[in-house]
Amino acid sequence: MERKQKKVQKEEAEKHLRLQQDLKLLKTEHYLWQLYTIEKDIEKIEAELVEDRESLQQVQEENRSSDYELTAKKKEQSAFLKKITLSEKSITKKKLELDKKQPELLKLKEQISRLKSKIKSCKKEIDKKKDDHKKHLGELRRLQSDLVEVTEAIEELNEQGQDTSGKLLLADDQLQEYHRIKEDAGMKTAKLRDEKEVIEKKLNADAEAKKNLVENMQQLESRKDEISSQERELQTKLSKILHSIPKLENELTHLHEEHNKIAKERQSSGSEYQMLKQRLDEIETQLRELKADKHESERDARLKETVGRLKRLFPGVHGRMLELCRPSQKKYNLAVTVAMGKFMDAVVVEDENTGKECIKYLKEQRHPPQTFIPLQSVRVKPIIEKLRTLGGSAQLVFDVIHFDRVLEKAVLYAVGNTLVCDKLDEAKALSWSGERYKVVTVDGILLTKSGTMTGGTSGGMEARSNKWDDSTIESLKKKKNLLENKMSELGSPRELQRKELAISEKITGLEKKLHYSNVEQNNLRGKLAKLASERSNIETEINRLKPGEEELETRIGKREAEARKLEKKINDIVDKVYRDFSISVGVKNIREYEEKQLKDAQALQERKLSLSNQMSKLKYQLEYEQKRDMHAPIVKLTETHESLEKELKGLQERESGAKAEAEQILAQMEELKTEADGAHLKHLIYFLDDNSL
Repeated sequence: MERKQKKVQKEEAEKHLRLQQDLKLLKTEHYLWQLYTIEKDIEKIEAELVEDRESLQQVQEENRSSDYELTAKKKEQSAFLKKITLSEKSITKKKLELDKKQPELLKLKEQISRLKSKIKSCKKEIDKKKDDHKKHLGELRRLQSDLVEVTEAIEELNEQGQDTSGKLLLADDQLQEYHRIKEDAGMKTAKLRDEKEVIEKKLNADAEAKKNLVENMQQLESRKDEISSQERELQTKLSKILHSIPKLENELTHLHEEHNKIAKERQSSGSEYQMLKQRLDEIETQLRELKADKHESERDARLKETVGRLKRLFPGVHGRMLELCRPSQKKYNLAVTVAMGKFMDAVVVEDENTGKECIKYLKEQRHPPQTFIPLQSVRVKPIIEKLRTLGGSAQLVFDVIHFDRVLEKAVLYAVGNTLVCDKLDEAKALSWSGERYKVVTVDGILLTKSGTMTGGTSGGMEARSNKWDDSTIESLKKKKNLLENKMSELGSPRELQRKELAISEKITGLEKKLHYSNVEQNNLRGKLAKLASERSNIETEINRLKPGEEELETRIGKREAEARKLEKKINDIVDKVYRDFSISVGVKNIREYEEKQLKDAQALQERKLSLSNQMSKLKYQLEYEQKRDMHAPIVKLTETHESLEKELKGLQERESGAKAEAEQILAQMEELKTEADGAHLKHLIYFLDDNSL
């Protein structure tokens, strides 16, 4: 029994030793395996280290190249900025030059307008003087013709006088008797004839005075009519000016209102324009930071287009998860991308039916398959609240995502209770010790409850994480387009400034025109006042002369009556003295003889006298008209007209020169603006390239 027991103990001891030996061998094998794996890991790590060093060297070389390129681009950028600044300064300088040219152009326009008016008046005056000269030549020909006719008539009367002089001869004794009786009658009527002569002299003096008075009054009446004509002409001009002044004032008021409106609009729109420009610059900066200049892939473009079409066709489609939510901070982009996985491109729909309709549509249109999350029927696990109080940097991925609360179930379905933390060690502690959780680091490393670890920084995953910026970029692009449209609607402040300047020029022109109209109005009123005063003086003078005319007429009537009375007395005495002689020669009385025999001679003499007076008058008038130089004023006016035309040509050349200079300045401004815009665009391109380096 004892031997048997010892045998068992021996076997157990041998078995123990054998097991110990096996254990030792197994441990040795295990350690060898560990050593082998460690050596393999070392080899792998060394190979990776070599690759990393090569990559590092390549990256460093790329960085150096990028640094050189960046330095060059910064120099080019500085040159472009300098060019932009110089262009803007040149534009400002050219604008000042243009502003200086505008008053000169306006002044030249006014001078040209006034000069054209003078030339027009001068031309009218020349035409009038030419007509007067033509009439004057006609008048000279008429006077010369009349003078010839009067001269011929006088010569004819002289011939008639010679033919009829014999008819007045009497017999010698009768003629002696006639002269004796005539002398006797003359002696007897001498006193009466003297009285009659005195009265006739006074009568002639009164008649001459009346004639002068009538001529004077006629001249006054003629001047009065001339004044009335001038008054009507001036009154017509004044009426036109008075009619135009309110129009000018209304137009000026309207322009002032428009100017004030544009000035306010320019100020307000200028402020708004600058504000919009500032916001646009901020958005462009954000777009550059988000690398908005990168082109989206063809697949993303097709997917976006497909989802957009689904949203238009089916009201229950909300959109892609990528478009409906976004990480609260940029640093969580990669973590949220890893946590969501394939659900990042999933389409959120209202219910299951909508999802089915969408799937049916995709199949019919042969579009790639798509994941759909129906809000009403999707099943999600509730949030574990204690995960929000773990401490450290750990947070629920769900809590670092911004989204509309309507979409809560879809977001929770996509990320669940996955945690996110900053460090890998912290993630390992949360995932592999104690209660195990699904954790993702901000670097994109995913640790599962089962102990697996996947991820790390890869180009594909980083590219997917950048998609979170797509919706932001789209939103920023929409805002950018909206701001650009608003800026376009507001118009460029320069354009408003040009409009304001143009209206200011119109206002200046109208103010000068209104000033000239008021000056002309005052001048016309002054002329009308002088004419009215002169007309009043003429009327006073006419009223003063009228009683003198009446008095002369009365006096002439009395003297004519006295002369006739004396004539009758003389005739009675002469008839008495010539009674016997008249009977002897067979006439009723001597006056009948004288009237009968001497009437023709007297008529002939009077006719000769009348024609002589007419001839003297014609000679005087012809001499006066011949002395009048009607050609000299035409020559003088023509010289004035030529001088004005020459002056006008000079002003027009100056105006053309000023306009050409203004247009040249405008062209230079446009050229400088184009250069500035081009430099700004190049600066922007280099700035974007700079950000992409």
